Formats: sequence, structure tokens, C-alpha cells
Amino acid sequence: MQAAELKIHVVKEIAELSDEQFMQVYDDLMRLLHPPVRTPRFGSAKGLVTFMADDFDEPLEDFKDYMP
Repeated sequence: MQAAELKIHVVKEIAELSDEQFMQVYDDLMRLLHPPVRTPRFGSAKGLVTFMADDFDEPLEDFKDYMP
């Protein structure tokens, strides 16, 4: 089936839907295309870092030339 034939088929299928069915399909499509935006919450990553090296805060060897 080519793109033009597919478009015609989809339009015909939509035309045959009842108003209630159309609204359900529309709502589902909008939910897929525009998912809700989730805002990060303060402290939501707490407990994710379980190990940190003892020398984590030490200067890196690669930057010795730039340090006073």
C-alpha cells in the first residue's frame, strides 16, 4: 500500500468512527505525542551514589600545569 492509499484508508476509517470513539482515539494520540512534563524534585537522586573514591576531591594529574 502506498502512502497516498494509506492516507485515504485512514481518513475513511476515521470518518466511520462515532464521536465517542473519535474522542478516545484523539485523546490517546495526544497523550502519545505530548507526554506530561515531569519536573525533577529536590533530593530525588538521594542514595543513588553508593561509592565515591577517597581521592575524589584531589586535583587531577592532567591539570597540574594549570594550577598555581
